Amino acid sequence: MSYAKGRKYVGKYAVKITFKGKYSGTKTLYFTIKPKATSISSLKAGSKKFTVKWKKQATQTTGYQVQYSASSKFSKAKTVTVGKNTTVSKKISKLSGKKKYYVRVRTYKTVKINGKSIRIYSGWSKAKTVTTKK
Repeated sequence: MSYAKGRKYVGKYAVKITFKGKYSGTKTLYFTIKPKATSISSLKAGSKKFTVKWKKQATQTTGYQVQYSASSKFSKAKTVTVGKNTTVSKKISKLSGKKKYYVRVRTYKTVKINGKSIRIYSGWSKAKTVTTKK
């Protein structure tokens, strides 16, 4: 069996199993280590806007994504990327007044695989709701 080094860090890895003796052949399995997720710590409504704050995840993350929608199923959702892992809040504006929004956050890590930069995402946080003011 052979595998890539550094398997405790966020990234995509392969494990190659080579059969010996009475058995022949190889099998390669791929797996992904995702960054640690975050959670929303507060949502503050404003006039046709809201501010979302989340818990900081500074290790093995590059940034965050905030997703919001008027639908609890996040259909027609808008996603905003925050490119610094030290930033822990985002103001979302130009919204409708007196409207309920569902909000969730996730972390991501940008890694290089075969010379290409790709993003690996955590799962989404539990959604919270906020109603904008007039």
